[in-house]
Amino acid sequence: MRVLITALPAFGHLYPVMPIAEALRARGHRVVLATGARAAHRLQRQGWEVRELGVSTEEAAQQVVRGGLDFRRLAPPERWRFAVAMFAGVLATAVAAELAPVLGSLAPELVLYEEMAAGAALAAARAGLPAVRHGIGPRMPAPMQEGFTAELERSWRAGGGGEAPEDLAGRLHLDVWPESVPQPPTPLPLRTAALRPAAWSEPGLELPALLAAGPRPRPVVYLTLGTVSTREAGTLRTVLEGLRALDVDVLASVGTDLDPAELGPAHPRVHLAGFVPADRVFGRVDAVVHHGGSGTFLGSLAAGVPQLVLPQRAHDQFLNARAAQEGGLGLALAPQEVSADAVRDAVADLLGAPGYRESSRLAAGRVAAMPAPDEVAARLEALAARG
Repeated sequence: MRVLITALPAFGHLYPVMPIAEALRARGHRVVLATGARAAHRLQRQGWEVRELGVSTEEAAQQVVRGGLDFRRLAPPERWRFAVAMFAGVLATAVAAELAPVLGSLAPELVLYEEMAAGAALAAARAGLPAVRHGIGPRMPAPMQEGFTAELERSWRAGGGGEAPEDLAGRLHLDVWPESVPQPPTPLPLRTAALRPAAWSEPGLELPALLAAGPRPRPVVYLTLGTVSTREAGTLRTVLEGLRALDVDVLASVGTDLDPAELGPAHPRVHLAGFVPADRVFGRVDAVVHHGGSGTFLGSLAAGVPQLVLPQRAHDQFLNARAAQEGGLGLALAPQEVSADAVRDAVADLLGAPGYRESSRLAAGRVAAMPAPDEVAARLEALAARG
Protein backbone atom coordinates (compact mmCIF):
# COMPACT_ATOMS: atom_id res chain seq x y z
CA MET A 1 0.00 0.00 0.00
CA ARG A 2 0.97 3.65 -0.31
CA VAL A 3 1.41 5.52 2.97
CA LEU A 4 1.99 9.24 3.42
CA ILE A 5 3.65 10.16 6.72
CA THR A 6 3.71 13.83 7.68
CA ALA A 7 5.80 15.50 10.38
CA LEU A 8 6.73 19.08 11.11
CA PRO A 9 10.37 19.94 10.30
CA ALA A 10 11.87 19.57 13.78
CA PHE A 11 13.79 16.63 15.21
CA GLY A 12 11.36 16.18 18.10
CA HIS A 13 8.47 15.87 15.64
CA LEU A 14 10.07 13.86 12.84
CA TYR A 15 12.22 11.33 14.68
CA PRO A 16 9.39 9.75 16.74
CA VAL A 17 7.55 8.64 13.58
CA MET A 18 10.60 7.12 11.88
CA PRO A 19 10.41 3.70 13.61
CA ILE A 20 6.88 3.10 12.26
CA ALA A 21 7.98 4.46 8.87
CA GLU A 22 10.82 1.93 8.81
CA ALA A 23 8.50 -0.88 9.90
CA LEU A 24 6.02 -0.11 7.12
CA ARG A 25 8.77 0.10 4.50
CA ALA A 26 10.27 -3.18 5.72
CA ARG A 27 6.86 -4.81 5.16
CA GLY A 28 7.03 -3.83 1.50
CA HIS A 29 4.87 -0.71 1.49
CA ARG A 30 5.65 2.48 -0.39
CA VAL A 31 6.28 5.07 2.31
CA VAL A 32 6.44 8.76 1.41
CA LEU A 33 7.54 11.30 4.02
CA ALA A 34 6.30 14.89 3.91
CA THR A 35 8.19 17.45 5.97
CA GLY A 36 10.06 20.76 5.75
CA ALA A 37 12.91 21.44 3.35
CA ARG A 38 15.93 20.93 5.61
CA ALA A 39 14.66 17.66 7.06
CA ALA A 40 13.40 16.53 3.65
CA HIS A 41 16.85 16.90 2.11
CA ARG A 42 18.45 14.88 4.91
CA LEU A 43 15.90 12.08 4.49
CA GLN A 44 16.26 12.10 0.73
CA ARG A 45 20.01 11.55 1.05
CA GLN A 46 19.20 8.48 3.15
CA GLY A 47 17.08 6.99 0.37
CA TRP A 48 13.60 7.99 1.53
CA GLU A 49 10.93 9.16 -0.90
CA VAL A 50 10.07 12.66 0.23
CA ARG A 51 7.63 15.46 -0.47
CA GLU A 52 8.88 18.86 0.65
CA LEU A 53 6.61 21.16 2.65
CA GLY A 54 7.23 24.89 2.73
CA VAL A 55 6.20 25.29 6.37
CA SER A 56 8.34 26.84 9.08
CA THR A 57 7.68 26.52 12.80
CA GLU A 58 9.69 29.71 13.39
CA GLU A 59 7.59 31.72 10.94
CA ALA A 60 4.39 30.28 12.37
CA ALA A 61 5.43 31.30 15.88
CA GLN A 62 6.18 34.83 14.67
CA GLN A 63 2.78 35.02 13.01
CA VAL A 64 1.06 34.08 16.27
CA VAL A 65 3.05 36.74 18.13
CA ARG A 66 2.09 39.33 15.52
CA GLY A 67 -1.51 38.31 16.13
CA GLY A 68 -1.20 39.41 19.75
CA LEU A 69 -0.35 36.19 21.63
CA ASP A 70 3.15 36.32 23.12
CA PHE A 71 4.52 33.03 24.43
CA ARG A 72 6.93 34.80 26.78
CA ARG A 73 4.08 36.47 28.66
CA LEU A 74 2.22 33.23 29.33
CA ALA A 75 2.76 31.25 32.53
CA PRO A 76 3.81 27.61 31.89
CA PRO A 77 0.30 26.24 32.66
CA GLU A 78 -1.16 28.58 30.02
CA ARG A 79 1.35 27.99 27.22
CA TRP A 80 -1.01 25.52 25.58
CA ARG A 81 -2.83 28.57 24.21
CA PHE A 82 0.17 29.48 22.09
CA ALA A 83 0.55 25.86 20.97
CA VAL A 84 -3.09 25.72 19.84
CA ALA A 85 -2.80 28.96 17.87
CA MET A 86 0.48 27.90 16.28
CA PHE A 87 0.01 24.17 15.58
CA ALA A 88 -3.76 23.76 15.20
CA GLY A 89 -4.23 27.19 13.66
CA VAL A 90 -1.41 28.63 11.52
CA LEU A 91 0.50 25.44 10.76
CA ALA A 92 -2.54 23.19 10.30
CA THR A 93 -3.95 25.54 7.68
CA ALA A 94 -0.63 25.67 5.83
CA VAL A 95 0.02 21.92 5.99
CA ALA A 96 -3.51 21.05 4.81
CA ALA A 97 -3.16 23.36 1.81
CA GLU A 98 0.22 21.96 0.81
CA LEU A 99 -0.82 18.32 1.22
CA ALA A 100 -3.95 18.59 -0.92
CA PRO A 101 -2.10 18.25 -4.27
CA VAL A 102 0.23 15.61 -2.78
CA LEU A 103 -2.73 13.45 -1.83
CA GLY A 104 -4.21 13.94 -5.26
CA SER A 105 -1.09 12.75 -7.08
CA LEU A 106 0.06 10.04 -4.64
CA ALA A 107 -3.41 8.62 -3.82
CA PRO A 108 -2.26 6.94 -0.59
CA GLU A 109 -4.35 4.31 1.14
CA LEU A 110 -3.32 5.70 4.54
CA VAL A 111 -2.19 9.04 5.98
CA LEU A 112 -0.20 9.00 9.21
CA TYR A 113 0.82 12.21 10.95
CA GLU A 114 2.62 13.24 14.10
CA GLU A 115 0.07 14.92 16.32
CA MET A 116 1.30 18.48 15.87
CA ALA A 117 1.07 18.24 12.07
CA ALA A 118 -2.71 18.33 12.41
CA GLY A 119 -3.22 19.80 8.95
CA ALA A 120 -2.61 16.32 7.56
CA ALA A 121 -5.81 15.16 9.27
CA LEU A 122 -7.73 17.99 7.60
CA ALA A 123 -6.30 17.16 4.19
CA ALA A 124 -7.02 13.44 4.63
CA ALA A 125 -10.60 14.06 5.74
CA ARG A 126 -11.25 16.33 2.75
CA ALA A 127 -9.87 13.62 0.45
CA GLY A 128 -11.89 10.90 2.15
CA LEU A 129 -8.78 9.00 3.27
CA PRO A 130 -8.20 7.21 6.60
CA ALA A 131 -5.79 9.03 8.90
CA VAL A 132 -3.83 7.90 11.95
CA ARG A 133 -2.42 10.27 14.55
CA HIS A 134 0.99 9.41 16.02
CA GLY A 135 1.60 10.69 19.55
CA ILE A 136 5.03 12.08 20.36
CA GLY A 137 4.77 12.54 24.12
CA PRO A 138 2.26 12.82 26.96
CA ARG A 139 -1.34 13.60 26.19
CA MET A 140 -2.17 17.22 25.73
CA PRO A 141 -3.83 18.87 28.76
CA ALA A 142 -7.62 18.85 28.37
CA PRO A 143 -7.90 22.57 27.46
CA MET A 144 -5.24 22.14 24.78
CA GLN A 145 -6.89 19.05 23.33
CA GLU A 146 -10.22 20.86 23.26
CA GLY A 147 -8.52 23.82 21.59
CA PHE A 148 -7.03 21.57 18.91
CA THR A 149 -10.41 19.99 18.22
CA ALA A 150 -12.13 23.38 18.02
CA GLU A 151 -9.48 24.79 15.64
CA LEU A 152 -9.67 21.79 13.32
CA GLU A 153 -13.46 21.99 13.23
CA ARG A 154 -13.28 25.72 12.52
CA SER A 155 -10.89 25.09 9.61
CA TRP A 156 -13.17 22.34 8.30
CA ARG A 157 -16.19 24.66 8.28
CA ALA A 158 -14.15 27.49 6.77
CA GLY A 159 -13.31 25.17 3.89
CA GLY A 160 -17.00 24.65 3.15
CA GLY A 161 -17.17 21.18 4.67
CA GLY A 162 -20.30 21.75 6.74
CA GLU A 163 -20.46 19.85 10.03
CA ALA A 164 -17.15 18.25 10.91
CA PRO A 165 -16.95 14.44 10.80
CA GLU A 166 -16.44 12.57 14.06
CA ASP A 167 -13.12 11.18 12.85
CA LEU A 168 -11.74 14.56 11.77
CA ALA A 169 -8.56 13.99 13.85
CA GLY A 170 -8.20 10.48 12.44
CA ARG A 171 -9.40 6.96 13.12
CA LEU A 172 -6.66 5.91 15.52
CA HIS A 173 -4.14 7.50 17.88
CA LEU A 174 -0.82 5.69 18.35
CA ASP A 175 0.04 6.29 22.00
CA VAL A 176 3.76 6.07 22.81
CA TRP A 177 3.24 7.01 26.45
CA PRO A 178 3.51 4.05 28.88
CA GLU A 179 0.40 3.52 31.00
CA SER A 180 2.48 3.32 34.19
CA VAL A 181 3.92 6.83 33.81
CA PRO A 182 1.84 9.81 35.05
CA GLN A 183 0.30 12.10 32.42
CA PRO A 184 -2.73 14.41 32.13
CA PRO A 185 -5.98 12.37 32.35
CA THR A 186 -7.23 13.72 29.04
CA PRO A 187 -9.87 11.86 27.00
CA LEU A 188 -8.90 11.70 23.33
CA PRO A 189 -11.28 12.32 20.42
CA LEU A 190 -10.30 9.03 18.74
CA ARG A 191 -9.49 5.40 19.56
CA THR A 192 -6.01 4.61 20.84
CA ALA A 193 -3.47 1.85 20.33
CA ALA A 194 -0.22 1.52 22.24
CA LEU A 195 3.08 1.80 20.36
CA ARG A 196 6.45 1.21 21.99
CA PRO A 197 8.52 4.43 21.89
CA ALA A 198 11.90 3.96 20.27
CA ALA A 199 14.81 6.37 19.99
CA TRP A 200 15.83 6.94 16.38
CA SER A 201 18.95 8.46 14.86
CA GLU A 202 20.03 9.17 11.33
CA PRO A 203 22.33 6.52 9.87
CA GLY A 204 26.04 7.26 9.87
CA LEU A 205 26.36 9.03 13.22
CA GLU A 206 29.36 7.68 15.11
CA LEU A 207 29.15 6.67 18.75
CA PRO A 208 31.46 8.93 20.81
CA ALA A 209 34.66 7.21 21.90
CA LEU A 210 33.71 7.94 25.52
CA LEU A 211 30.97 5.33 25.23
CA ALA A 212 33.07 2.58 23.68
CA ALA A 213 32.70 -0.85 25.22
CA GLY A 214 34.81 -1.70 28.22
CA PRO A 215 35.18 -0.61 31.85
CA ARG A 216 34.93 3.11 32.59
CA PRO A 217 36.69 4.87 35.44
CA ARG A 218 33.64 6.94 36.44
CA PRO A 219 29.92 7.35 35.65
CA VAL A 220 28.91 9.04 32.40
CA VAL A 221 26.22 11.73 32.35
CA TYR A 222 24.58 12.60 29.03
CA LEU A 223 23.58 16.27 28.73
CA THR A 224 21.32 17.73 26.07
CA LEU A 225 19.03 20.73 25.88
CA GLY A 226 17.63 19.69 22.53
CA THR A 227 18.54 21.34 19.26
CA VAL A 228 20.42 24.09 21.03
CA SER A 229 20.62 27.68 19.93
CA THR A 230 22.66 30.45 21.51
CA ARG A 231 19.84 31.40 23.87
CA GLU A 232 20.51 28.18 25.83
CA ALA A 233 24.24 28.86 26.19
CA GLY A 234 23.79 30.41 29.65
CA THR A 235 21.83 27.42 30.95
CA LEU A 236 24.38 25.01 29.49
CA ARG A 237 27.25 26.87 31.16
CA THR A 238 25.46 26.66 34.50
CA VAL A 239 24.70 22.95 34.12
CA LEU A 240 28.25 22.15 33.05
CA GLU A 241 29.62 24.06 36.03
CA GLY A 242 27.57 21.86 38.34
CA LEU A 243 28.55 18.64 36.56
CA ARG A 244 32.26 19.51 36.58
CA ALA A 245 32.08 19.51 40.38
CA LEU A 246 31.29 15.77 40.32
CA ASP A 247 33.56 12.82 39.61
CA VAL A 248 31.78 12.02 36.34
CA ASP A 249 32.43 12.19 32.61
CA VAL A 250 29.99 14.37 30.70
CA LEU A 251 28.85 13.83 27.12
CA ALA A 252 27.19 17.08 26.04
CA SER A 253 25.25 17.19 22.77
CA VAL A 254 25.05 20.86 21.77
CA GLY A 255 23.83 20.78 18.16
CA THR A 256 25.49 22.78 15.40
CA ASP A 257 24.37 26.35 16.12
CA LEU A 258 26.41 26.92 19.26
CA ASP A 259 30.04 28.01 19.48
CA PRO A 260 31.73 25.78 22.10
CA ALA A 261 33.66 28.85 23.26
CA GLU A 262 30.41 30.17 24.73
CA LEU A 263 30.41 27.29 27.21
CA GLY A 264 33.50 28.40 29.06
CA PRO A 265 36.96 26.82 29.27
CA ALA A 266 37.50 23.25 28.13
CA HIS A 267 37.51 20.55 30.77
CA PRO A 268 39.10 17.08 30.50
CA ARG A 269 35.93 15.30 31.70
CA VAL A 270 33.53 17.26 29.47
CA HIS A 271 33.16 15.87 25.94
CA LEU A 272 31.24 18.06 23.48
CA ALA A 273 29.44 16.68 20.41
CA GLY A 274 27.16 18.19 17.80
CA PHE A 275 24.71 15.31 17.38
CA VAL A 276 24.94 11.80 18.78
CA PRO A 277 23.14 8.55 17.85
CA ALA A 278 20.55 8.71 20.61
CA ASP A 279 19.32 5.19 19.88
CA ARG A 280 22.71 3.89 21.05
CA VAL A 281 23.60 6.50 23.67
CA PHE A 282 20.81 6.15 26.23
CA GLY A 283 21.66 2.56 27.08
CA ARG A 284 25.34 3.37 27.68
CA VAL A 285 25.12 6.23 30.20
CA ASP A 286 24.39 6.39 33.91
CA ALA A 287 22.17 9.47 34.00
CA VAL A 288 20.62 11.94 31.57
CA VAL A 289 20.27 15.69 32.16
CA HIS A 290 17.92 17.29 29.65
CA HIS A 291 15.35 19.97 28.83
CA GLY A 292 12.29 17.74 29.09
CA GLY A 293 11.75 17.07 25.40
CA SER A 294 9.50 14.05 24.97
CA GLY A 295 11.96 12.18 22.76
CA THR A 296 14.72 12.45 25.33
CA PHE A 297 12.38 11.67 28.22
CA LEU A 298 11.03 8.54 26.54
CA GLY A 299 14.47 7.48 25.29
CA SER A 300 15.87 7.67 28.82
CA LEU A 301 12.81 5.86 30.14
CA ALA A 302 13.07 3.02 27.61
CA ALA A 303 16.73 2.54 28.54
CA GLY A 304 16.03 2.56 32.30
CA VAL A 305 18.26 5.57 32.96
CA PRO A 306 17.54 8.08 35.78
CA GLN A 307 17.06 11.63 34.57
CA LEU A 308 17.24 15.22 35.73
CA VAL A 309 14.70 17.30 33.82
CA LEU A 310 15.23 21.04 33.35
CA PRO A 311 12.10 22.26 31.51
CA GLN A 312 12.72 25.44 29.54
CA ARG A 313 9.74 26.52 27.42
CA ALA A 314 7.34 24.07 25.79
CA HIS A 315 4.30 22.73 27.64
CA ASP A 316 5.34 19.08 27.27
CA GLN A 317 8.67 19.78 28.95
CA PHE A 318 6.91 20.69 32.18
CA LEU A 319 4.62 17.66 31.90
CA ASN A 320 7.63 15.39 31.45
CA ALA A 321 9.40 16.98 34.42
CA ARG A 322 6.38 16.26 36.59
CA ALA A 323 6.17 12.69 35.28
CA ALA A 324 9.82 12.08 36.14
CA GLN A 325 9.28 13.22 39.71
CA GLU A 326 5.91 11.60 40.33
CA GLY A 327 7.03 8.32 38.77
CA GLY A 328 10.23 8.14 40.83
CA LEU A 329 12.23 8.20 37.59
CA GLY A 330 14.35 11.19 38.46
CA LEU A 331 14.33 14.80 39.56
CA ALA A 332 13.38 18.16 38.06
CA LEU A 333 14.40 21.78 38.49
CA ALA A 334 12.19 24.66 37.38
CA PRO A 335 13.93 27.37 35.31
CA GLN A 336 14.29 29.66 38.33
CA GLU A 337 15.78 26.79 40.37
CA VAL A 338 18.62 25.96 38.01
CA SER A 339 22.02 26.71 39.52
CA ALA A 340 25.36 24.95 39.45
CA ASP A 341 24.92 23.78 43.05
CA ALA A 342 21.36 22.54 42.45
CA VAL A 343 22.45 20.56 39.38
CA ARG A 344 25.44 19.10 41.23
CA ASP A 345 23.31 17.99 44.16
CA ALA A 346 20.53 16.57 41.98
CA VAL A 347 22.85 14.49 39.80
CA ALA A 348 24.76 13.27 42.84
CA ASP A 349 21.42 12.11 44.26
CA LEU A 350 20.47 10.36 41.00
CA LEU A 351 23.75 8.47 40.91
CA GLY A 352 23.91 7.71 44.62
CA ALA A 353 20.35 6.71 45.50
CA PRO A 354 19.46 3.29 44.02
CA GLY A 355 15.72 4.00 44.04
CA TYR A 356 15.86 6.12 40.89
CA ARG A 357 17.73 3.44 38.96
CA GLU A 358 15.38 0.70 40.20
CA SER A 359 12.24 2.68 39.30
CA SER A 360 13.68 3.53 35.89
CA ARG A 361 14.55 -0.08 35.13
CA LEU A 362 11.09 -1.22 36.18
CA ALA A 363 9.55 1.38 33.87
CA ALA A 364 11.87 0.27 31.05
CA GLY A 365 10.54 -3.27 31.40
CA ARG A 366 7.00 -2.00 30.96
CA VAL A 367 8.05 -0.04 27.87
CA ALA A 368 9.64 -3.16 26.38
CA ALA A 369 6.31 -4.98 26.78
CA MET A 370 4.46 -2.43 24.62
CA PRO A 371 3.62 -3.40 21.00
CA ALA A 372 6.60 -3.02 18.67
CA PRO A 373 6.41 -0.93 15.46
CA ASP A 374 6.14 -4.03 13.24
CA GLU A 375 3.17 -5.29 15.24
CA VAL A 376 1.45 -1.91 14.99
CA ALA A 377 2.25 -1.70 11.27
CA ALA A 378 0.19 -4.86 10.77
CA ARG A 379 -2.74 -3.17 12.49
CA LEU A 380 -2.38 -0.17 10.18
CA GLU A 381 -2.55 -2.48 7.18
CA ALA A 382 -5.87 -3.80 8.39
CA LEU A 383 -7.18 -0.28 9.01
CA ALA A 384 -6.22 0.84 5.51
CA ALA A 385 -7.78 -2.26 3.98
CA ARG A 386 -11.13 -1.28 5.48
CA GLY A 387 -10.87 2.07 3.68
